[in-house]
Amino acid sequence: MPAVLDASAQGLAAALDRLRDEDALGQLLERRGRMAELATEDGDVKLDWVDAVARALDDGAALAGVEALAAEIAAGADHLVWSGMGGSVQTVHALAGAGLLAGARPAVRALDSTDPGALNRVVAAVAASGGLAAGLGRTAMVGVSMGMTSEEPVTHLEWFDVLLREHRVARPDRHVVVMTLPGSSLDRFAGARGMRRVDLQLDGASHTPGRMSAPATRVFLLPAALALGGAGLRGVLERCHAETCLSRSLDAAGRDALAARDPFVRLAAWLHAQLAGGRDMLLLDLPERWRALGPWVEQVVEESLGKGGRGLLVFHGQDPAGAAGWPDRHAVLRVDEGGPGPRAPARPEATLRLGAAADLAGRLAAAARFFLGWELTVALLGYLQGITFAGQPAVEAYKRHARELRTAEGPLPRPPADVAIAGGGSDAGAELAAAVRSALARDGLAYLDLTINADPDDPAWQPARAEALRLGNRVLGRPVKLRWGPRDYHSTEQSETDGPPGVLSLRVLVRRPEPVTAGDYPARFLHAQALGTLRAMREAGRPALLAELQDAGEAPLLAAALRRAAELLGDRRS
Repeated sequence: MPAVLDASAQGLAAALDRLRDEDALGQLLERRGRMAELATEDGDVKLDWVDAVARALDDGAALAGVEALAAEIAAGADHLVWSGMGGSVQTVHALAGAGLLAGARPAVRALDSTDPGALNRVVAAVAASGGLAAGLGRTAMVGVSMGMTSEEPVTHLEWFDVLLREHRVARPDRHVVVMTLPGSSLDRFAGARGMRRVDLQLDGASHTPGRMSAPATRVFLLPAALALGGAGLRGVLERCHAETCLSRSLDAAGRDALAARDPFVRLAAWLHAQLAGGRDMLLLDLPERWRALGPWVEQVVEESLGKGGRGLLVFHGQDPAGAAGWPDRHAVLRVDEGGPGPRAPARPEATLRLGAAADLAGRLAAAARFFLGWELTVALLGYLQGITFAGQPAVEAYKRHARELRTAEGPLPRPPADVAIAGGGSDAGAELAAAVRSALARDGLAYLDLTINADPDDPAWQPARAEALRLGNRVLGRPVKLRWGPRDYHSTEQSETDGPPGVLSLRVLVRRPEPVTAGDYPARFLHAQALGTLRAMREAGRPALLAELQDAGEAPLLAAALRRAAELLGDRRS
C-alpha cells in the first residue's frame, strides 16, 4: 500500500496550487529557477539527491559495486565501526534503531562522539571474544564526512590506525574505508596516509548535503547491502522508486500529476499552512517500529530550515499526556501503519500512513521512501517559505570556535558555570528555576533543551534526561529537546542558534570524562566543542546556560537539580 497523508488546513490547497503552477518539481529535477537558488551552498547546487534513486537504478554496475564492497567487508570483519557526524551517520542510527541492521554481518556500530568513553565501548565490543589484538584484526572502520570541515572522523581514524599498528595487525590499510568530499579535512587526512577512498555518490559527484545522503548514496546503500547479505539493493530501490517516481524523464504533465498525488508534497503544503498560522513547532508521533527515525527527521528539517529566526522545530519522544496543554504554537503529525489512534485535542493534526511491510527488503524500501519523501518536503517547504535550505552557517560558526579553542596553547578558557551543580553550598535547582522564570517573564520560553556533552551509551545520564522531560512537558507545559554533544551539534544546532526563537538551553560539561582504555584520545576536543557552541549561542543572543560536573559519577546531582527546579516551579508529583 503506498503512503498517504490525511490532512486539511486553510491555505493548504493554495500552497499545492502554487507548487503545481510554478512547477516546483520541475525546478528541482532540472536544477533551475528559484529552487536552485535556495539549494545553493558556496556556488554548488546541492540537488543530486532529488533523482538519485532513478539514476542509481540506471547504473547497475555502481549498485553491484556497493554490494561487492559489502561482501568484501563482511568477509574480513566481524565489527564495522561507522565514524561520522550528522548526516554522515544519522542514517545508520535510524536503520539500526529500527532493527533493520540487526542481521547485518559484520555488526555495524555508529561512532559519533568525541567522548573517550564512547571509544571505550568500541574497544569493549571488539575485545569481547579473543582479546583486543585478535578483535582488531576482525574490525573495519568506515570514516564518513559529507562536509568540508568535519574533523571528528579524522580523530577517530587516527586513533584506530594507531591501535591497529600498536597491535601489529597485518595490512592496517585494509581495515579502513573513507567516504568524503574531495579536498575535505578527512580527504586530506586519508590521502596523506594512503587510506582507501570511495565516492559518496554512485556517480562520483559531490552535490548532495549530508542530511540528504539517504537513500541513494553509499551512506544508506552500504549498510543496507550489509543488512541484506550483499544482494538485493536493486529491489529495495525499485520499490522506493515505484512510489517516489522522481526522474528527469518526467514531462510537465507527469510532474503535475505527481505533485497532485504525492503525500510528501501535500505534507509540505500542510506545514506551510501551519507556519502561516503561527505554528512553527511540530510534534512528531511515531509508531514504535519507526521511532528511531525521529532524530533523522528532526535533523533534515531543522538543519535545513532553521535560518534567520525562522524554520520549523521538530519534537519527538515527548509525553503526549501533557501536549494538549502546551502553548498554541505547535501542530501534530502522526505517522501510522494502521488505523487511527488517539487525537491531540484542539491542535491541528495530520496523519501520514505508511504501507506496512514484513520482509527486510520491504522495510528498507519503506525507510528509503520515508527518507526521500521528507527531503522533498523540506525542499518544497523551503521554497514556499523562501528559506535557503542548503548550508548550515551556524554550525560552521560553532566549528570555528571549537577549532580555535582546541588548537590554542594552554588550558581551555572556561567561563564560570551558570548552574553550580556541586560544591560551594549553592542551590543548583534554584539557579535553574530562576533562569526559567526569567525566560517566562520575557515571554521567551518556547522549549527547553538539555545538552549533555558525554557518551550517549552511558546509562548514568538517563535519570537527568527523564527529569528534564518531566520539567518541560508536565511542569512548564513546554516541549523538550534531549541532546548529546557533540552528536547533535551537527543535527539541530543550526536551528537552536539561528532558527525559531524561544529556546532555553542547559549545556552540561564533564570536567573528567572516562579516560580511553586503549590508545590515546584526549578529552580536549570534546570540551572545545562544548565551549565553542556556548560561544556561538551567546553571540547569537540565545540563552545558553553552562553547568559543570567533575565526572559522570555526579550525574545524579544533575537529576536532583532538575527535580528541585521542577518543585520550585510548581511540580505536584505524587
